[in-house]
Amino acid sequence: MAHITPMLRASTFGGLMGFWSTLFGKSKEVAASSPAPILELPPRWGEIEVRGESFRRDAVRRLFDELGLPAGGVTQQAAHLLPEPSNQYDRNAVKVVIGRWHIGYVPKEISAEVATVLGGGQGVAPVRVWADPKDGTWRARATLFPSAVEPDRDFAQEQRYVVHMPDEPGIIPPTTLTVSEATDLRSLDSTRMRIKGIGNYVGWSERRAVGGTEYVLVREPDNSHDPCAVLVLSNGRKVGYVSAARAKVLAPLFDSLGSAGYVVGGTGPSDESVQLWVDIPKASVLRSFVKSRSS
Repeated sequence: MAHITPMLRASTFGGLMGFWSTLFGKSKEVAASSPAPILELPPRWGEIEVRGESFRRDAVRRLFDELGLPAGGVTQQAAHLLPEPSNQYDRNAVKVVIGRWHIGYVPKEISAEVATVLGGGQGVAPVRVWADPKDGTWRARATLFPSAVEPDRDFAQEQRYVVHMPDEPGIIPPTTLTVSEATDLRSLDSTRMRIKGIGNYVGWSERRAVGGTEYVLVREPDNSHDPCAVLVLSNGRKVGYVSAARAKVLAPLFDSLGSAGYVVGGTGPSDESVQLWVDIPKASVLRSFVKSRSS
């Protein structure tokens, strides 16, 4: 009976409205506003590393449970980008949501630009998500506009049925570059980010030897794919690049400084990953540094 009552009330309300319309004439019907279109965003920023996944581990866990990957894996999804003007830390904040789950944010360095493109509406973009619940703690990394579309991976199935063999060579002939008089930026506040494209420059079996705690960033303005490119060196060996989104921010600042290279911190592979990581100075801090050098 509890489920029928609301229906009866709705019917009664509709009858009353019909009665009053008969007495006083039909009221003008308000046309239902059509929902705002969802904008399919172009990959104009290159790869974008989503921020804040570590604060949303439970959302990542629930997402992977729904995808049938309770032991983690890699998945390609469509992410909805939703402006969050009420965010107390960034009025241009843009949430990254997959299905029902809010897993992070667009980086603050480009959030205003992305929010402007969205114009207050929603956007959709491809995203690759890696997640691993090793030792009971979910670790995740999400990348919008991934440069390569990989097949989904189920870590549990791989451990049960597959002996993992890397898709890349164990050793790659090194590409070296000598940089003199590099500017040391290690004292600046920074964000640790994954080095892009290491599979093209460092073989999987030599990453522990090549990766370290000190790297050198070098501008590469003649790069045919990205004039804002910033490559990464470890002991004079090219190991990859800074992400395109971050390089777009760094390039004009590095060009203003005019140094041959920039020393930063970082780390090599861990138990969870064979990736190399580099400490990228935060944009606001680097701008202040550039200003202090020019004054």
